[in-house]
Amino acid sequence: MNRILESVRQPLLFEAQSSPNLLADLAGLERYIAESYSSRSFIELLQNADDAISSRLKIQKIKNYIVVANDGREITVQDFEALCRSAASQKERNSNIGYRGIGFKSVVHFADSVHIFSGELEATFSRELTRLVVPNVENVPLIRIPHEINQSVRNDLTLTINALKSEGFKTIFVFSNLVGQLVESEFEGIDPTAILFLRNLSEIIIGDNQESKIICIEREKIDDVTLRAILRHGSNSCRWLIFQGQNASIALPEFEDVIKQDPSDAVVHAFLPTIEVTGFGVKVNGNISTDPSRTKVIYDDITISTIKELGKIYVNILESYFLIQEPSEDQCRKMSVLAPMFDPRMLGLQKKSFRTYFIEAIKSEFSSRTSNYFYKPKWMNSIDFELLTHGSNEKIISPKFSSIEGIEPLIQYLGIQYATLEFLSPLLSTRAVSIQGASEIVSYLSKQYSIKRIGIENISLNWKIWSVKKAIISMHEVIKSSEKFDNDFVDLIVEKNGVGNDLRRLVAGISSSEVSDKILPKTESVSYTPLTVVSHKSDFEKTERLPNGNLSLVKWRSAEQQIFDLFNKKGWSAIDVSRQNVGYDIEATSIDGRKYYIEVKSLNFKGQEFTLTSNEEATAREKGTSYIIALVLQQNDELSVMLIEDPASSLKFERQCKQWVWLCSSYQFNPTNYKLM
Repeated sequence: MNRILESVRQPLLFEAQSSPNLLADLAGLERYIAESYSSRSFIELLQNADDAISSRLKIQKIKNYIVVANDGREITVQDFEALCRSAASQKERNSNIGYRGIGFKSVVHFADSVHIFSGELEATFSRELTRLVVPNVENVPLIRIPHEINQSVRNDLTLTINALKSEGFKTIFVFSNLVGQLVESEFEGIDPTAILFLRNLSEIIIGDNQESKIICIEREKIDDVTLRAILRHGSNSCRWLIFQGQNASIALPEFEDVIKQDPSDAVVHAFLPTIEVTGFGVKVNGNISTDPSRTKVIYDDITISTIKELGKIYVNILESYFLIQEPSEDQCRKMSVLAPMFDPRMLGLQKKSFRTYFIEAIKSEFSSRTSNYFYKPKWMNSIDFELLTHGSNEKIISPKFSSIEGIEPLIQYLGIQYATLEFLSPLLSTRAVSIQGASEIVSYLSKQYSIKRIGIENISLNWKIWSVKKAIISMHEVIKSSEKFDNDFVDLIVEKNGVGNDLRRLVAGISSSEVSDKILPKTESVSYTPLTVVSHKSDFEKTERLPNGNLSLVKWRSAEQQIFDLFNKKGWSAIDVSRQNVGYDIEATSIDGRKYYIEVKSLNFKGQEFTLTSNEEATAREKGTSYIIALVLQQNDELSVMLIEDPASSLKFERQCKQWVWLCSSYQFNPTNYKLM
């Protein structure tokens, strides 16, 4: 019997023989631990390997054995005693993952005996052998009293153990008399992200050398607080950015084809994953207390302190993106991961959970900082707001972020200011906006003036917000020219306000009634000659850019989301801009680099009429063949999609006074069909 085994075995055997009832009680405790740790036994072996400063873990099945080997430091007397006893770990919290000394006992739910080879230590845990040395107790624990390894087991394993040692593995656990298929399904189902926050383990090998599955992670230091982790699992790989604090860290996925994680995957790690979700598209890790199963978070003082640190890390990341004036698609994708997956404004109606503590910590940290950010007002489109504020010395949150689901509720929850008219005032005299932006500003002014929330003294005649002869000029220039406002400009304002009297009152107040009568059409609208149908097959179809009909799409998503997914799955680069009020819903760039502007219309039945707003109709005329209407019909398990290029030329619209929309009731619906899952 080797030295380590002998020194640990004798005291434990003496205790068991002296107190057989205690041994029975420990067996009950062991069963409870095994049930609590169900399906997490190999996760615990990852923890043990990482604590032993292992870089590799190998798992393989040999005959009726499961062999788990790591290349960390060998087991010492103190380690072995802690493993045998319950809650006797010598590890310190936050310096090691495991610190309770009970995780290893979870293996009892799938094996009847466990054998250990580590340096000079060779030992077996077996209920059958324990009953022989403590004969008066039937119910005994598996992991308590170690025994010498049976010679037949040694003969079975010698070649395997020697081979593993020659590969550099120093500690080897062997599980025998396996229970059903539990163990195989457990180690085959290991989530690769389980090793994301481990300190040392970088490779897991599952299977023999001929047919093995390998999970590995490469950690690259970007700066003092940021790592890039590349996870590889077979032929699959994914990248993560890990932002580190003193006792906590946050991981953002860098997947090029994924905007957000599934909420159930965005979980809290106490180094190893729990089942608690973060509420955001990120994983978090830190010195977090958990229940005995290590799956649920306990909100003690240590956990709350860690959540506060996570709040600081999150706000640091958030501010780094807020300061980007012209974010790229990749930066927008990362920003989308930071958006909450719930509405934080409804926090008071939600029960306490990790995500509620986390968002509260984020708001507290954000409020403690003196940074003043400004965000696009709801009444202005993103493009013109960006045009006005580009290069400003103020901290402007890029309007490109406004299309990201969840960002606006977050901004409101954090108390970030919407840009006011006073904020925009000095910019309106020096920078001209588009006709759409001008109509939005004038529409807002006329509404505010009509309800006496703004006075004439607050409106400058130097603001370039009036459209005359397709140019955006100041009121001084309008009065001097005596030219009428452009009809499109007036139509857009009337569409937004519902009536035109507000505009007339505003113009008369700024100038005079005589000027108002001169520059405004009496009806404040113009007649419109319907466009004739141009019968041709669209260029979009002629060049076979229409996505194939064999893509898998998910049921019950909005029409905009279906079209967005459709183009992305085809390999195009698509951006959802539906919240930016720019006259279309999606910007899509084809594989050959051509840009399209797609307005999505959902149909309830084939041949249903659809309408365009004046903004959409004007944008369709401006963009020409680059503008596409996507008609979407979802029925049962099928999605029908028809793409109409250059609708301003290829369709006939009838102008109707429904707060000025453009009605199309005559078109042929020849869709491409997709199966829904």
